[in-house]
Amino acid sequence: MNDDFTPGFPGAEIPAAPREDHTLGASTIFKLCAEVIQLRERNDRTHRDFERTLAKTRDELKGSFDSFAAATQRAYQDLRKETVGEKKFSMDLLMLLLEINQDLEHITAVKPPPEDVEAVKRWIEAVEVQTRKVAAAVSQKNIKEYEGRPGEAYNPALHKRVGSERVEGMGPLLVARTVKKGYASQQPDFVLQRPEVIVTE
Repeated sequence: MNDDFTPGFPGAEIPAAPREDHTLGASTIFKLCAEVIQLRERNDRTHRDFERTLAKTRDELKGSFDSFAAATQRAYQDLRKETVGEKKFSMDLLMLLLEINQDLEHITAVKPPPEDVEAVKRWIEAVEVQTRKVAAAVSQKNIKEYEGRPGEAYNPALHKRVGSERVEGMGPLLVARTVKKGYASQQPDFVLQRPEVIVTE
């Protein structure tokens, strides 16, 4: 009789099946969970950094906009004051011109005949009075006569060249003399009418 067991016979022992190793699967799940947790933490940190950056950018933009708005408001107020001042100056000048025009129309209307010497003298005096009145009004507006100084450099923005001549002892492109005076407001750089000058060759 053979002592070897044969599966299927009564009393025979069936060899146990090998155990499955679950360590590998558990380790993979653990790593996956750890990665998800790290990803969530990293996402939270990134989100917080983004919110801080956004808040900082918002504050900087708000500060810049507030500065821009304040500067714009100041510029608007300055422009408004300047415009109001120029408008007032223009209105005053216009009223002065209208008054002068009325006076000149009256003087022209009563122009005497040339043979009436005394009347002509009175008429000339009236014209002279009107001329002094105009000069005084111009002076009141801080408008001064302006002429090129001999020897200063010729500047087309400040001088009107009407001729040239050679002047002994002076180099070229200098103001030799003024032919007709101009007008400037307060400063020579703000020229209303350029003086006519002769420029050296």
